[in-house]
Amino acid sequence: RGMRCIMLRILQALMSANECIATQSPVAESIASEYLAARDIIIFRSIVFACTSAFITEGRGSGEKLHARHCMMCVNMIRSITSKRRGVIAALIEQGLPDICIDWIVEFVPESISDALIIASLLSEKGSLTATERLTAASAGLRIAVAHSARGKLGAKMLVSASTAVLLDSFTLVIGPIGVPVSILREDNGEDVTNICREKMFRMITVLSTINPKNKYLKNEASITLSKIAALCKSENAVGGVSGVAASKRKILLKEIWDTCVHANTALGGAM
Repeated sequence: RGMRCIMLRILQALMSANECIATQSPVAESIASEYLAARDIIIFRSIVFACTSAFITEGRGSGEKLHARHCMMCVNMIRSITSKRRGVIAALIEQGLPDICIDWIVEFVPESISDALIIASLLSEKGSLTATERLTAASAGLRIAVAHSARGKLGAKMLVSASTAVLLDSFTLVIGPIGVPVSILREDNGEDVTNICREKMFRMITVLSTINPKNKYLKNEASITLSKIAALCKSENAVGGVSGVAASKRKILLKEIWDTCVHANTALGGAM
């Protein structure tokens, strides 16, 4: 712990000195800003990965339990970077972060809501991300918006609207086109597009269910989204032309989505 604190203090001193050199250099201010933003993104990403992969054990022998170790000095440094350098969170979401890293950011970095408008703008640009990347970014944005809406109501509203719009647009990818094996939809790295989108959809529906019922705007947005997804499930169930194992799997998936939406809407105090 002592060594980590020393290293972090040295890093902070180096960052401060580096920033002074960059801002006082004869290069254009925009170039210096881009350089510092890129630097902070690398540092931010490295610290978050370190924090989410560090564990301590409790007890001895086979009954040991793993508990996450959170260094508040790391947390404070990350929060400082987020407050000082707008766009860092949005850039990391665009690059792609594992869910465990997003969960850590949501838990420890409430300042992440300051990037809400930038993330919402990113989600509205359909050409900049693939369908799965866009839904993954929407999932991260939704978690940030719901968790920290009290710190930035306008940004949270816009981000929730943008995220739920992406969720609805991705419904076809989740269930797959009729008569076509969904497993043929693959990313360049071979990952199953449908499985990725399905996981993100269920995660986002769960997040919607955690919205405080007193937050009327977000609650209404969530209820409308859940109702639309339920309606899509109903209309897809009514479509014929598919039989056999594929039809059975499709019906099971649609019912699972429907049930999840019903439970989420019930948690919000509504009904389908």
